[in-house]
Amino acid sequence: MIGIIGTGWGARVQVPAFRAAGLTITALAGSQLEKTRRIAQELSVPFATANWRELLQRDDVRLVSIVTPPYLHREMAEAALAAGKHVLCEKPTALHAAEAESMLNAAQQHREQLALIDHELRFLPAIQAARARVAAGDIGEVRAAEVRFFASSRADPQRLWDWWSDRSAGGGVLGAIGSHQIDLLRYMLNDEVVSAQGLVQTFITQRPDTTGALRAVTSDDYTTATLRFARGTVATLTATVVVRINEPLTVTLYGSDGTLRFGNGRLTIGKNDSFEDLTPPHTIDIPPTLSGEFPQGTVYLGHALRAALAGECDAVAPAATFRDGLAIQRVIDAIAQQWS
Repeated sequence: MIGIIGTGWGARVQVPAFRAAGLTITALAGSQLEKTRRIAQELSVPFATANWRELLQRDDVRLVSIVTPPYLHREMAEAALAAGKHVLCEKPTALHAAEAESMLNAAQQHREQLALIDHELRFLPAIQAARARVAAGDIGEVRAAEVRFFASSRADPQRLWDWWSDRSAGGGVLGAIGSHQIDLLRYMLNDEVVSAQGLVQTFITQRPDTTGALRAVTSDDYTTATLRFARGTVATLTATVVVRINEPLTVTLYGSDGTLRFGNGRLTIGKNDSFEDLTPPHTIDIPPTLSGEFPQGTVYLGHALRAALAGECDAVAPAATFRDGLAIQRVIDAIAQQWS
C-alpha cells in the first residue's frame, strides 16, 4: 500500500511508525541498489529498487512517501501524482517557492489524490489541544511567540559532508527545522505569516568527504528569524544543530491572559507565573521504540493516512497540504534572502 523513496528517515522511522498504524509497506527505493536491498530485507519490505520510477509503476503502491533531499521533491511528487498515486512529501517542500508553486499546481490537477507535506507534529494530541486552546481564547490575544530548537547533531566538524551540507540540494537547518517551526506557529495560531526577516549562518564551513578531502559547506547550520502574523502576533524562531547541548523543541505562545507552552512532548498553560500540565493522553498505542515527538507524530499521521485511504477523508484534515507547503516555502525564502 505504501511505497517509500528514501532509506534514511523513511526506512528508520516511517516503516515502523506506519506499520504500528496498520499500514503495509510494499516497496522501498533508494539511490544505492545494494544498500536499498539490504535495508529492505532487514525490514521485510518485499520490493527494493534504485529506480524510484519503478516504484510508481507498481499496483501495490497507493501512496508514495518522498523522503529524499529537497532538490528531488518537485520531480518525484509531480511524477507520483501523474501516476495516480497519493503523495506524502518531506519538508521543506522544495528548493524555493517557484518549485512549491509548481507542485501545488500539479496537486490541483489531481484533486482526488492526497498531496500532503510531512509536518507530522500537527497530529499530536498536545498540538491539537494547543490550537483548540488558542481558538477558545484561553490565553487571550496572542501577542508574542517563541520557537527554539538547539541540538548537537552536527556539532562535530569531522562529521562527513553530505547533501545536508549543500545548499543547492536543499540542505540546512532553516529548511529542515525552520520549516517545522513555521508550520507549528501557523497551525497553532491558525493564522498566516505576512512578513518575515531573518539571519542564516554557517559556523562549520568545511567538512571532510568520504576520501578525507575537505569540502565547503554551503548550507546554514544556524538560523534566527522574526515573523509577523496577520492578526498581529510577532514570533521569533531560532534553530541550530552545532551547539554542544540538546534541548527539546519548544513553542511558547504569550497571550494577554496567559501563556501556552509545548516542550518535551508536554503542553502546559501558565497564569500568574504558575504552570499547569494540560497534556492530553495518547489516543493510540505508541511502540516503545518510537520515542520523541516526531516519531510519535508519524504514528498518528499513519493512522490518519490509513483512515483516509479507507475513505475517511476527514482523518487527514489537520495535515499540511501542498498549499501549506507553498506558504511555508515563501517564508523560508524571505528569511534566506541574505544568501541572494
